Amino acid sequence: MTQPVPANTPKGGADRIVPHLAALVSDTRLGALQPHCVELADLSQVSASEAAMKFGGGVILLEQGVPGWDELLLKLAVDRPSTAVIVLSDQIPGNMVRALMKLDASDVLPISSGPEDITEAVEKFRATTGGGVGGSSVCWAFRGAVGGAGVTTIAIESAFELARRFGPGRVCLVDLNVADGMTTSFLEAVPKLDLSALSAAPERLDPRLLAAWCCQHESGVSIVAAPRNPDGDALATEPAILRLLDVACGMFEFTIVDMPRHMMPWTKSVLSAVDEAIVISELTVPSLHAAADMARETDVLRSDRAPAKLVLNRMFQKKRLRAEFALDKAEGAIDRKIDSTITSDWDAARTAVNLGRPIAEVVQKSPLVSDIGKLVQMMLPEEAQAAMPVDRKRRRRG
Repeated sequence: MTQPVPANTPKGGADRIVPHLAALVSDTRLGALQPHCVELADLSQVSASEAAMKFGGGVILLEQGVPGWDELLLKLAVDRPSTAVIVLSDQIPGNMVRALMKLDASDVLPISSGPEDITEAVEKFRATTGGGVGGSSVCWAFRGAVGGAGVTTIAIESAFELARRFGPGRVCLVDLNVADGMTTSFLEAVPKLDLSALSAAPERLDPRLLAAWCCQHESGVSIVAAPRNPDGDALATEPAILRLLDVACGMFEFTIVDMPRHMMPWTKSVLSAVDEAIVISELTVPSLHAAADMARETDVLRSDRAPAKLVLNRMFQKKRLRAEFALDKAEGAIDRKIDSTITSDWDAARTAVNLGRPIAEVVQKSPLVSDIGKLVQMMLPEEAQAAMPVDRKRRRRG
């Protein structure tokens, strides 16, 4: 979403909130930082290798004197140079300075630095290094043309794919199916969004409050979802939803929106503003016609923005012989390009939701995950692709 966060949103000093920070610091400092982070990962009980593997490519805070800080810094310098590292030290040893010089981004702050100084340094990294996407956020909205098209699964897996590419703390998944959303059930997450409070006073939502309403998944994705409520649609007013997405886009580089199929008071405003609007359907004649109609309606709303992407889900694998007709015939029937297809992998998807984990962790070479990766790659702006950490690009090519 390209709109800026409204002017009354706190952005500096003690009110600054950063999406994610991994820290190897004293317990006292960890407690002081907690209110300033959506997600604060404590590395004190994690080995250097595990910390580098899981949090490398993000922003890591190290405090000189805390056991293991030097080992982790050396590990990052060798294995994960795309990591942005902040070291708290009044007199850093020479060999540690050389390690910092091998990193793409680093900073050294006095040991007396408070949370405001640390979060300011984190924000500078987010604005000027690979942690950002050219100084702007990216917002994608997924919407189903028919019921049961698999929108939630595709939205979730797209968020996971972005987290794998860009690191933890950069992706927010917003479930706007406020009456009967399934995102938190799929991920065994806690729905924290207080829709009544948001609807009553949208202008009060700021990064600090949104941080309290975020649930953190171990993948590094932040989840914003309200408890299932049959009266939820009445509470989801246009000012409330637009404020929610504005603040989310101000805090995260990537915001993924899982939208309901039925029209809401805010649907047109959201679809006209997001960077990409994705219509999900299946390869059946009724579904295709519904998808084509929805895509055309969305194009009218988006005016001079990128037209809606049409994605067909639950496609059969090519090696299986089933009664599907060719894509070119499908495109001819609806007079519209089909931008991407997602291969069905029912067993992997079912296992993943039962475990609350990404499909890639259940079946590493799932065709569904591969197709999601292609979809994400197609939609990523050039500046975002350029901002992806080098080591993650290398890993994907491999």
